[in-house]
Amino acid sequence: MISEKMRKAIEKRLSFGGAHPPPRPLPPDPLDAGVPTLKPGIRRKFSPMLRKRFEEYGRWERATHATWLSLDDMASLWEEAPADPLRAEYKLQYEAAKADWPNHATALFRDDRLTLFAVSDLDNESVVLLWLDFEPEPEVWVYDANGESRFRNLEDYLDAYLGDEVSAARRTWRP
Repeated sequence: MISEKMRKAIEKRLSFGGAHPPPRPLPPDPLDAGVPTLKPGIRRKFSPMLRKRFEEYGRWERATHATWLSLDDMASLWEEAPADPLRAEYKLQYEAAKADWPNHATALFRDDRLTLFAVSDLDNESVVLLWLDFEPEPEVWVYDANGESRFRNLEDYLDAYLGDEVSAARRTWRP
């Protein structure tokens, strides 16, 4: 199910055309150690949806919101100064959001509960995973031109993207 939704999201992005290069999912990294969090050295066990996502693709440039990061991209945030300019930009944006955006997930939760999932090198769009206790999948928090939107998991996020849903900031699944 999640594989099909990722393929449909890629097809949708390709259909936009335009002057920008098309979206480009790259081959996956090895799945040996789990999903890196923002806390150096701490990884989370693959959830079923994220395992599928990372089995199929690595970095996905120009994805649904910004660039979906590969496992190696995520771990590079632990480096003092990433050599790759794109990774250095991701690290700078993460640090700025944490320091200057008090309602951003990076300011609200401990680094071991967060993973930077996607980030733009052109603007402040980003996607953060929030790892909660006793939940099978992390929540997906999206920051874009519509504000902040939260989704129960990756599948809900992709459903909203594929359905052009922009009202997620007004929906909640929590009582």
